[in-house]
Parts: sequence; C-alpha cells; structure tokens
Amino acid sequence: MHDAPTTPGPATRQETAPQVLLSLNNVAKHFSVRAGYFATSPLKAVDGIDMRLMRGDSVGLVGESGSGKSTVARLITGLHIPSAGEIHFEGRPLPRSTRQERLQVRSEIQMVFQDPHASLNPRRTIFQSVAEPLIIHTALRGRALRARVEELLDLVRLGRAYCYRYPHELSGGQKQRACIARAVALHPKLLILDEPTSALDVSVQAQILEFLRDLQVRLNLTCLFISHNLAVVRYLCQRVSVMYLGRIVEEGTTAEVFDRPRHPYTQVLLASVPLPQAGQAEAPLLEGDVPSPLAVPSGCPFHPRCPQALGAVCETRPPALRPHPSGSRVACHLYDEPVPRG
Repeated sequence: MHDAPTTPGPATRQETAPQVLLSLNNVAKHFSVRAGYFATSPLKAVDGIDMRLMRGDSVGLVGESGSGKSTVARLITGLHIPSAGEIHFEGRPLPRSTRQERLQVRSEIQMVFQDPHASLNPRRTIFQSVAEPLIIHTALRGRALRARVEELLDLVRLGRAYCYRYPHELSGGQKQRACIARAVALHPKLLILDEPTSALDVSVQAQILEFLRDLQVRLNLTCLFISHNLAVVRYLCQRVSVMYLGRIVEEGTTAEVFDRPRHPYTQVLLASVPLPQAGQAEAPLLEGDVPSPLAVPSGCPFHPRCPQALGAVCETRPPALRPHPSGSRVACHLYDEPVPRG
C-alpha cells in the first residue's frame, strides 16, 4: 500500500511562498544642475518610488527616454547613492557608506549595460573580461579559472574557442553574450538588464531575447529588464512597472497592464505600439512635449499632456500609487472615490 499523502506543514508552505528579494521604499535621486554662475537647481531623476521584486520574477521597467529608468538601475547597483529613501536586498539595507561595503553585495547584483561595444575593454581578451569578477571575488586561479570561464562561454552559446579573441573580432550579439557571461559568473541573485538589445541589429535582437528567457529559467534568476520597447517587455517579463518623470504611474502583471491599461499614459504608450494587423486604430497623440525634470509640473506630472485630466485636482494634488481592484496599482485621480472634478 502507498502511504497517504500528508498535508505540508507551516515550514513547507513558507519555503514555497514568494519572497521579496529587492524593495525600494520612497527612493529618490536628485542631481544638482548649474542654473547660473552661483545658483543650482535640483534635477529630479527619480522622485520617490516604491517597488518590489519577488525572488524568481522577471520585471519590466518601461517609459520614455528620460523617465528615470536607468537611474533606478544605477541606484540598485550602488553606482548612485539615493538622495532619500531606502533600498533593501534580502531584507537588509544596501550599504551606501564605503566602497568595500558596496563590494560585498556587488557579486549578488549584476548588470548588463545597453552598449556591449563600450562594456568590453578593447585591449583585453574575452577570457580576461569574463574572468575579472572571478579573480576579484573568488579564489579561482589557473586551470580552475580557465575551466570556469570556458563553462560560462558554453553557457551563453559562444564556446571556448572565443576565449582568446578580442572584442573587435566579435559581432555585436557575440559581445553582448560575453557581457552576459561576465554578469552571471558569480551566480548573482539579481540581474539587471538595461536596454540590452537596443544597440543590436534587429535580426540579432530576437536571438538574444530568446537566449535571455532561456537563461533566466535555467539559472532561476530574478531579472529587472529596463526598456522602452514594450513588445520586448511583454515577451520577457511577468510583471511591469511604468515610469513617467521619475515616478511609477502604474504597475501590475504583464497581462493586466498590457490588456487592460488603467493610467492614461500607459494607454497612450501601448496604443503607439504598431500591431501586425490591418485596420489598427491610430494612436492618440499627446499634447505638448515631455516636461523637463528640472521643472516637474505640480500635482500629477502627466496632467499637462493628459487627454483625461480632471482640472484643478490633477494640477494641484499628486496622485498616490494605490491598489486597483484588478490587482494592479495606479497613480491616477480617475480612480479616486468619488472622482473629484473641477
């Protein structure tokens, strides 16, 4: 006879429950920009955002150029220090005081930058570039180091024959694979990809995206994918956060945000994506230009361009990022109860 299945105890349920890997709590980053001979003005690149990344998730961060996406990535990796707020990784605050303290978590948070041509030292072989984090953070040397680098190049489908080639001998896609091999060399828990395909030819982009999706599953990576390409985000990510002028205006599952966008800015972004079908409705046009982060509008930062603005309430009161009954979160006065007008 087979034993009857037992009900998992509390400890088992806790192990399988989603865990928060990274959290940003009211994080801001302001830069001082010269506004004259003696005066400076604050440039609000990131203006108080809250985010959660669950372990094993793939999250897309989208928005127009200048919305603050790349600054968020640099804050998480420690390349920028927050002006306000806290960033927690595995429940502990990310160190911000000394280089040595930041180096302790650098092996667990890695980043792949937009331009693979600028990410690799042209005077170093691919072996030297991929081996660098292993030399800094581990005791691997000699044959063990060579074996690990060859294993990584096999993982990214380059092969060990590329060990002693220089970057100028590789194509753009091959360089990006080498950058990814370097990023995953230390088994990071979080991989940040900042527009990793935008500098590549269209024919190569599809190969890299398919490879990234396969790699995320194989290595059980938590990924933050930063892009202005909504089609790419829909293909790769389980959740999406939409940024506008340094703030998150909507977030939720990929299906919820793409199929039922709530925020007017998200609706316009998605309507502007060309679809491979006849009779697609023309995307609504936004009025005016994107405001400067040196002069963010009062109230809702999107209200000067919003086709659904409610008047004084949008002009004077910043909307909070509130839960929506659908499960997403939206920062828009359209969903206040009751909706104020005037």
